Amino acid sequence: MTWSLRTPFTALRQRAWGRRALEPGELLYVAIGDSSAQGIGARDLDAGYVGLLAARLQRQTGHTVRVVNLSRYGARLTDALERQLPLLNGLEPDLVTVAIGANDMSTFDAERFAAEFAALLTELPDHAIVADLPCFHFGDRESDAAAASHLITDLVRARGLAFAPLHRVTEKRRGWGSFPEFTWDQFHPSPLGYRVWESAFAGAVTRRARALISAAP
Repeated sequence: MTWSLRTPFTALRQRAWGRRALEPGELLYVAIGDSSAQGIGARDLDAGYVGLLAARLQRQTGHTVRVVNLSRYGARLTDALERQLPLLNGLEPDLVTVAIGANDMSTFDAERFAAEFAALLTELPDHAIVADLPCFHFGDRESDAAAASHLITDLVRARGLAFAPLHRVTEKRRGWGSFPEFTWDQFHPSPLGYRVWESAFAGAVTRRARALISAAP
């Protein structure tokens, strides 16, 4: 997801994730996404949904977690296909999450969106967890986000991957009462909002953690 105004903070956040990727861990978590995966709107890495999910995985498996966050500020599906997926090659992640496509809503074309998302799914490991789009709350963008989310749901199920119901979880909180769940730009989640995002992935990540424990020698 994008801000209307770029700031040096976005570059600092990208570098911070780069440093985090160098930290050791017994398990490897790779995130694919846009600025929400970067945690824009939260002050530190651990308060975004990627940081929260890494903590969940560590807590539930009892193993330390290395995070490689391939997401990029302003990313669209083409960015995930051309810049993020190639970096996934050669890695052997224990957990992969994908949440991308919100930035494509500014020029939404259902046929193109479905084709690009399907191409993305074919390159993911079988244990990847894929989210649909967050609720945009009001206006034409929300109609497009709902339509895109239906497409994603069908594609993810057809591919046999785990699904994170981000649109449903955020839609339930639609309205003025959700104001604290957004940061100052009223677009990116606040730390409270990122806890809502994390809840959309929680069930699938818990199941993945159990699978990792069962597979351990």
